[in-house]
Amino acid sequence: MVRWEELQFADLRPSTQTRYRTSLRQLHPYFAGRDISLITSRDVHEFVAARRRTKTSGATIRRDLMVMGRIMRVARRAGWITANPVPDEMEEIKERREPIRPVALRDLARLTRRAPPGMRDMIRFLARTGCRQEEAASLSWEQLDLKAPCPTVTFARTKTRSPRVLRLSPRLARELQRSRPENAIGYVFRNPSGQRYTNVPGRFRVLLASAIPDKARHFRCHDLRHTYAIRALQRGTSIYDVSQQLGHSSVKTTEIYAAWLSRRIR
Repeated sequence: MVRWEELQFADLRPSTQTRYRTSLRQLHPYFAGRDISLITSRDVHEFVAARRRTKTSGATIRRDLMVMGRIMRVARRAGWITANPVPDEMEEIKERREPIRPVALRDLARLTRRAPPGMRDMIRFLARTGCRQEEAASLSWEQLDLKAPCPTVTFARTKTRSPRVLRLSPRLARELQRSRPENAIGYVFRNPSGQRYTNVPGRFRVLLASAIPDKARHFRCHDLRHTYAIRALQRGTSIYDVSQQLGHSSVKTTEIYAAWLSRRIR
């Protein structure tokens, strides 16, 4: 654990560190105090079975195993173990992918009408750019180039660790420019206390429940990203440009949206 922290943990984004600590807390009761060289694939399997009995989702278990696997990988490179017992178990766990559900424009309008100004603007930004929630929540004015012929936003730190530049529509750029305070610095989207938003998915769920009582019409904040991708493809944007905008490491990830559209056309 100490060696892993020295080599890798400190370089992770704060949000990733928080997520990994959650996994470490889940692993602790099962593996704390154990001789690492004596932990076998059977022990990992028993951990998975125990987590399954608590109705934990496959996606969550996979994240826990990913953290354990990285620690074991460091241990193997250090010569403390000869094999990593985690990967085989991960292959057996199928992660259920949430269905793609583009958000209806009327539902999005109902939501933004009820949202406080900062949250309202962030929701619109997410729907119009397809960026990730944390990218929008941590966005600062310094990242925006609104007066260029082609307005852009630059994300230096991303989920894939590769910087990327997103194109902004002229309409979105104008709206951001109008809302920008004079000599503005710091975060673009602020809560009523003037701070950046945290726990965006949780705040989004609370807002949605108050704005749209009909649970059948509820959607996730992440669905705004899906909505951008589907609408961009419908407008004729190439799948490669959509992939670049979303920050996918491979265009194959973006192909799920093209497949969704083809099924709808049939």
